Amino acid sequence: MRMLFFVCMMCLLAACSHDTKVPKGILPPERMGNILFAVTMAEEFVNGYVARDSSRNKEQELQKEYQKVFLVYEVSREDFEKSYAYYRSQPEIFKVLLDSLDARAQRRRMDLYRSPE
Repeated sequence: MRMLFFVCMMCLLAACSHDTKVPKGILPPERMGNILFAVTMAEEFVNGYVARDSSRNKEQELQKEYQKVFLVYEVSREDFEKSYAYYRSQPEIFKVLLDSLDARAQRRRMDLYRSPE
């Protein structure tokens, strides 16, 4: 637990130490992180459950799940793709974004495997 706290604090410090101002029209890092996490979860859902059903088209199902994420977060596919391209072109910011996603996934995994008290 201390290690997880340490990793989260390091990510937070790294995020604060860099200029994270993004251009107009680009989703802010925190919002982009939330959307990326939801997109990743949608991909895992399709790959883990929907793909097992041979009567369903995996790519179509994946596009449906993406649309659901975009509706929930009230963002267009174009805005998401534009922001994703921006963050990919900014390695320092993108690394912090991905590290925070990894930390979030680790916390969720720990919560799932934690024994009930």
